[in-house]
Amino acid sequence: QLCDLLLHPWIMVCAFQNRCSIPNCVARCTQRLNNKRHVRGGSSKWFLSTALKSSSDSTQSEDRPTVAIIGTGAVGGYYGARLWESGAYNVKFQLRGENYEVSKKEGFTVTSIDGDINIPPEELDAFIDSKEVGPVDWVIVALKSSSLEAIPALVYPLLEPKRTRILAIMNGMIEDDLIHLLREFAGDEEGTNEMSGQINCCAAVYAGMALICANRLGPGKVDHSFAGLLKGGLAASHPSFSSDEEMDKHQQAFYDLWAPSLVNVDWELSLLAGRWRKSLWNLPFNGISVAMGGITVDKIVNDQGLRKLAYAIMDETITLANTDLVQHGAKEEVLLTQDDKKLMMALSDNMGSYRTSTMLDFTEGRPMEVKYLFSTPVDRARKLGVLVPHLETIVFQIEALEKLRDQ
Repeated sequence: QLCDLLLHPWIMVCAFQNRCSIPNCVARCTQRLNNKRHVRGGSSKWFLSTALKSSSDSTQSEDRPTVAIIGTGAVGGYYGARLWESGAYNVKFQLRGENYEVSKKEGFTVTSIDGDINIPPEELDAFIDSKEVGPVDWVIVALKSSSLEAIPALVYPLLEPKRTRILAIMNGMIEDDLIHLLREFAGDEEGTNEMSGQINCCAAVYAGMALICANRLGPGKVDHSFAGLLKGGLAASHPSFSSDEEMDKHQQAFYDLWAPSLVNVDWELSLLAGRWRKSLWNLPFNGISVAMGGITVDKIVNDQGLRKLAYAIMDETITLANTDLVQHGAKEEVLLTQDDKKLMMALSDNMGSYRTSTMLDFTEGRPMEVKYLFSTPVDRARKLGVLVPHLETIVFQIEALEKLRDQ
């Protein structure tokens, strides 16, 4: 039977896993795909037999909304493939180099605890240059934050004001800089801090926070091994869509995008709180995995000292996050709690030998997400006068490793 804790927005991922993520729970969630889907208000029921459409559905492709995936790596590849699997969208995947060449010949494959997906080469709509595509309904950006400055040039050919919605499924505190970069690229004279909630080049910009364990195994191959919940929040919207009624429509549009798919989603009323909640896992586990030279999550949770260090970083993150949230006028109900910490550790206890994204970047010699994932939270702590000695030490180590590697 399913766990009683499924009502918790982060624990709901258990219903879509092979085994429960709650410690000491031996429930096998074998009926997860027949269970009611989580949608806004919980009133709609989505079953596997009706949520998925065959790729050979009689609906003409030109009648379906178009979704462009920018960054078809582990995260972009997984969520893009789920949308393709639904048959509800024309999904276009941006691929580069060997990833493009192999995928065009062999197709794109996702192995997943929630069911494998194979996109045959003849059905894979792949592109290299977004100028080949033109305006679309949704742009899903799943790049590393180290590539933030490249995003405007990649997405701008895909945008149509008042139509296109951008969903950035990325790590770190990126929203302010992303919105500024988009405005700057478009020559938007209204790109000021006072106008941070509005943008003219598209209908809306959303932030996506993915609680998922997924790795790219090779060109055209992604493995999804744990969880999968995607939380969304609104970062900015077109001035024409800024009323309270339009805000509700933005939220509903996010739910509607994923409703035909097997992706479990939830909404963050406070985007800042959502970012801090994701950081509650990212900072200790991405951080320690790199500072220790490239170790997996199981090594952290099973070592007494590293586990204590992870808890200490979590405690500091909660204090910092809540100070920041209060400073921004957040309500008490969105503040982080000890329950959030317990939940993140419970999830980590069941991830096994998962390789965090930053650890993979470090061990494979790629740029790490240092600025937005690690340095920005510590900078905020300094500005707010919050002491975070354990977090600061880990971040100093990661910053030094990045500098030494570049020498």
